[in-house]
Amino acid sequence: MRLPFSDGSGFSQAVKKTDSEIQGAFVHHMTRLVSGVATKAMLGDTSVVDQTTFDTRAIRKYFDKTAENLGSSWSGSGVSETRDDDVRRIFAKFETVYGDYMLSVHLSVQYHALLYYKPDARVSKIQKEIAGIAESANNDREQMAQKGDELIAARLKDMGYVEPDHSRLFEVLYNNETFAKDMAQEIEDAAGVEGLDVHTKRRDDLFAELNSLLMEVYNTTPVLIDETRLVTGEDGLLYTADIEMSAWDEKTNTQTNESRFDIGSMPDEARSQTLSRLRGLQDALVRASAQS
Repeated sequence: MRLPFSDGSGFSQAVKKTDSEIQGAFVHHMTRLVSGVATKAMLGDTSVVDQTTFDTRAIRKYFDKTAENLGSSWSGSGVSETRDDDVRRIFAKFETVYGDYMLSVHLSVQYHALLYYKPDARVSKIQKEIAGIAESANNDREQMAQKGDELIAARLKDMGYVEPDHSRLFEVLYNNETFAKDMAQEIEDAAGVEGLDVHTKRRDDLFAELNSLLMEVYNTTPVLIDETRLVTGEDGLLYTADIEMSAWDEKTNTQTNESRFDIGSMPDEARSQTLSRLRGLQDALVRASAQS
């Protein structure tokens, strides 16, 4: 629990104690969820390595169950995810309003996702076929270029050019667009461009199949981090709880929320509700641990 609970009063101490217990319950269960299970993964060179990963669905379920257990006195926008290249985050935010006060909570786990292939013999077979297609396509292109040179040279001789060199060839193709288009079509017909299209189609199909054999391995560190470290992409867990008080801004004539206010001015009923809502959160997290 962040400020303003730093005045050393009995109420502040009770809030901090409950908040610490909530934090402990959250970290304890999240450590179990992200501790990792052994799995096999394949590298690009088809060697198989041992890795550990965890089930992100279990984390979503944990957050969902927590929201359900909180009940109607709390509101939230559900469980969300963000992806920034290999950095992922699963988080949930809840809030509850009582009188002039609002308690908001943020639960989050940030982790890295690493790509591997599934340990499947098909990966090696696809890679070999793709390599063969690339070699065959290169050979076809070389043959196409050679046939093209021969056809152009023959046509230029028919036009009266004796032993045309590359500069002469460029000049003729540049200045005679019709001749250039006719030669391009003739070269395609002679070289069998359909063969290159077949190579391309098969290659694309193989790459699509290879992509279907990819798998993600998830890793994180089950330690608490702050929002600054979360934003910079560090792995870890985040738990924050904040209490704000509604206040009327006379300059703008609008209702605003203040995170810094005088704890001593908080009514007894608001203090009682603060502890009650925090203990409700603690209970919701503990029950969700047993349900997920």
